Amino acid sequence: MSSWWYVYVICAIVLELGVRGSEFLAYRFTGSVGAGNYTYFKLHRDGVVKLVLDSTVGDTDIYVSSSTLSPDYINYELCSVTCGMDDVLIPSAMSRPIGVAIYGHPSHELSEFELTVWLDANAMSNSGDKTHLNSDGDQEESLLWSIVLGILKLLLDVLV
Repeated sequence: MSSWWYVYVICAIVLELGVRGSEFLAYRFTGSVGAGNYTYFKLHRDGVVKLVLDSTVGDTDIYVSSSTLSPDYINYELCSVTCGMDDVLIPSAMSRPIGVAIYGHPSHELSEFELTVWLDANAMSNSGDKTHLNSDGDQEESLLWSIVLGILKLLLDVLV
């Protein structure tokens, strides 16, 4: 294979790290919900928040509202109701607290899920709100980038 192929692969990896590196995992919940029932969460976190709902067994859907802490399939502002992985991006302008409902689809007697809450680091740094970030996390990200860039420079020197 040509050396350009290796450069392409390395650049793709670095770009993927950059995109994923802008999000921080804040919380991870696992749970279950019966057919036609809801499980509720309350979100207080400011800024841009991404909720990712993975139905590990059965099928779950997610409903989000800032006007009620008990959203449902009628009273909601944001939702994702796919048969696969669901995600909702909550804008920073949405008032807090936010009600989050996980709905168990009636086609399955019991559905199990994993809900992850991701914070957008770029939006947090632009607003100056870093109170929710651990300062050690900033050092770890900087160290990770130093290592990745060092490896990239070394590989480019070897290939060229």
